[in-house]
Amino acid sequence: MRTTLDIDPRVLAAARARVNDGRNASIGQAVSELAMAGLSSENPRPTESNGLVLLPSEPGHVVTDEMVARAMLDDE
Repeated sequence: MRTTLDIDPRVLAAARARVNDGRNASIGQAVSELAMAGLSSENPRPTESNGLVLLPSEPGHVVTDEMVARAMLDDE
């Protein structure tokens, strides 16, 4: 089914990563799988640590200090 959605940039980035990794054939398929995973989640509430919401981790994906610094510069 085709429709138009406003998707959070973080969700779109996660979907693109799934397509680039070969886990999904299209962005639409990746977004659908991410949404279905969220719907079937045992713990629908986000996990928090020191007042910060923790995002789910991606197995095998490491975030380095350099990646964070680069992302912070891109936001400015």
